[in-house]
Amino acid sequence: MGGITVLTQRVFGAGAAGPAAASHWALMSDTHIDADAATEARGAVMAANLERVREEILGHSDRFEAGFLNGDCAYLSGLPGDYATLGGLLKPFSEAGLPLHFNMGNHDDRGPFCEAFAAQRPESPPVEGKHVTVLETPLVNWFLVDSLQRVNNVTGEIGEAQREWLARALDERPDKPAIVMGHHNLQETPGEKNGKPYVTGIEDTLAFRDLLVARRQVKAYVFGHTHNWSLSQPEHMAGLHLINLPPVAYVFDAARPNGWTHATVREEGLTLTLRALDKSHPEHGVVKELAWRAG
Repeated sequence: MGGITVLTQRVFGAGAAGPAAASHWALMSDTHIDADAATEARGAVMAANLERVREEILGHSDRFEAGFLNGDCAYLSGLPGDYATLGGLLKPFSEAGLPLHFNMGNHDDRGPFCEAFAAQRPESPPVEGKHVTVLETPLVNWFLVDSLQRVNNVTGEIGEAQREWLARALDERPDKPAIVMGHHNLQETPGEKNGKPYVTGIEDTLAFRDLLVARRQVKAYVFGHTHNWSLSQPEHMAGLHLINLPPVAYVFDAARPNGWTHATVREEGLTLTLRALDKSHPEHGVVKELAWRAG
């Protein structure tokens, strides 16, 4: 694949001028790139959509600190050819000096992914068998968690070892707002399929949810997977924001937008602007202001 540099951790300094200013971040999810860039699914050519998103981000007037690709980077089973094509599509980010950070989704495979994106493989993984990242910045710490349970299986999982790591990592950084990002959605109550419980979100949601809610520095959980842009702040989660990113690739409901999200981190909260690929979509350009919960 070659040519692309991806950083697994970057520590940002506030600089000599004093308190850090607002920072800008490009949030992407569910690109579903196939080895064949011409592959189409649900009426969308996924590679073409990613090219459009890439050009919008690189041509934006704001300077982005980094971009995130929040899982389901590959089309279905995380094949080497998928990541080779993805790497070529993402190469302009590297050439522009914009770092990228990745999460694993249920259509990814860690082995071929790390072969293609070698800089993503740490010498000593913080959690064995999981792909996790911590980004420390002046205004917020980002924690990227790995919810991939099995390749091309819809159910997600955080797992005990990763929950223990995340709890320690958060507890070591109590004095700054934290944003946790994983591919799968929370699912507190299993669904049903063929008369049996069926989980399409995170299987160990309750333990994961309680970990996040109990640590007041955690202000938001960002996810993808459902291909449905939405924001919520459930009452029982004590002010925690749930941010469901739009897919880059395709939507499950034709009425919903696909595209990417411009996130602006401020001292007191987060501003989110939907950048829909369909510029006529009623939610394109809509700005949402999220205030951090207290604590």
